[in-house]
Amino acid sequence: MDKKQELMNAAVHLFSIKGFHQTSVQEIAYAVDISKGAFYKHYDSKESLLVSILKRYQAETLQGLERLEIEEDLSPKNAFAKKLAYELESILADRDFFIMVFKDMPTDGNEQLTALMQEMRSSSSKFHKKMLLDAFGQRIEPFLEDLTTVVEGIQKEYLITIILENRQLSIDKLSRFIASSIEAITLQLDEMEAVFTKTDDIGFSIDSLFGDMETKIKLYSKNTERMLASLDLLRQELQQDEPREFLIEALTDYLSQEKQIEKEVLLLKNHR
Repeated sequence: MDKKQELMNAAVHLFSIKGFHQTSVQEIAYAVDISKGAFYKHYDSKESLLVSILKRYQAETLQGLERLEIEEDLSPKNAFAKKLAYELESILADRDFFIMVFKDMPTDGNEQLTALMQEMRSSSSKFHKKMLLDAFGQRIEPFLEDLTTVVEGIQKEYLITIILENRQLSIDKLSRFIASSIEAITLQLDEMEAVFTKTDDIGFSIDSLFGDMETKIKLYSKNTERMLASLDLLRQELQQDEPREFLIEALTDYLSQEKQIEKEVLLLKNHR
């Protein structure tokens, strides 16, 4: 195990016991037998270490969901419930750490952490949409934003209850309850009206794409200022009554050089 991983594991342990603010860089470094100065060879700050931990948690959860074996005889609804259970169990496996996340995470004024939380929320929502479509089919597409919001809202409230109030609940029962609740809604869609309409969804998608790109630039780009300036200029140009195509083409070509947002730039070009 390399030192960066050791530092992350030590920090998870200490943050879970003492909280983020009460844990010093010195304590984390001491836990893996290095000096405080050596810590900064691996991470710029305690906050950047926390960012790496959260990114690792989400990456492991999403990769685990993608690898999750679903029995062939399992119904789409029960397969959906199994995926939800895996996601919830992944969070609750480190309950003490996530108590710290809920209570003590320093998001105020920290752009890196704020950007990461936005990216994590966006990634989770995209995965939940795929799970919903896999379970209930394309007919739910006009209601996909609404159903995703319902799933994530129920998840969030139960997690708060389980983690912060230390309630012992059956994850299998909870995941089946969420899946059955969504199924009940899908059976009534013909009599319902979507809250997020298609017009809302188009606007949301464009805003979401720009939000995702901004987040990834802040997290990963080595040319942050130039990339953000180009992204802002592209946003302004697209809002013009008569956008200049040559400028849009030049800006999107430049932005697509950043591999982390290449997919979003392509989606944006195709969405116009």
